[in-house]
Amino acid sequence: AQTGAALLWFAYPRFKTGQFGGQFRVDLDEIPPVDAPDPAPYAGGRFWLVNAGEKIANDPRTPAGYHTAPGVIALYMVCVHLGCLYKWVPTNARYECPCHGSKYLPNGVRTEGPALRNLDRFVIQAVDANDTVLAESKSGDANSDPTVGLPIQLPAGTAAVVIVTGRRILG
Repeated sequence: AQTGAALLWFAYPRFKTGQFGGQFRVDLDEIPPVDAPDPAPYAGGRFWLVNAGEKIANDPRTPAGYHTAPGVIALYMVCVHLGCLYKWVPTNARYECPCHGSKYLPNGVRTEGPALRNLDRFVIQAVDANDTVLAESKSGDANSDPTVGLPIQLPAGTAAVVIVTGRRILG
């Protein structure tokens, strides 16, 4: 029993704030403007931060049947196809994976394969100055609930957003 307990303690992840798998606080003035031409990369957290407005949410390149909405999104920087690191291509206003050619809109919606789904997202919490959670992105299974992982609107009183990189939502 002691050996089993020691193994479990050793294997249990212990992430700290500011480490991948932990929480990243981004103050309101560091969030990209609504419909900014380029997303903000956060390499330490392995995510892109996007503030989608009506322009991004209603992009005419969005395939039929995809649910989009305005709000703040944190996209995992790893392609869902085979795990390559995709990049932002400003001339095409989209993410492109250099390994196999998957393409994604600024809000993470897949437009071209071989990837079969959207980019993964992280849970986002809007917090006030006292770190009280005002809003949180919905987590769960996006295949059974299309509202899972949608961007969050920042309510009045929001001082920062917290990106929880230990809670990934599959695209």
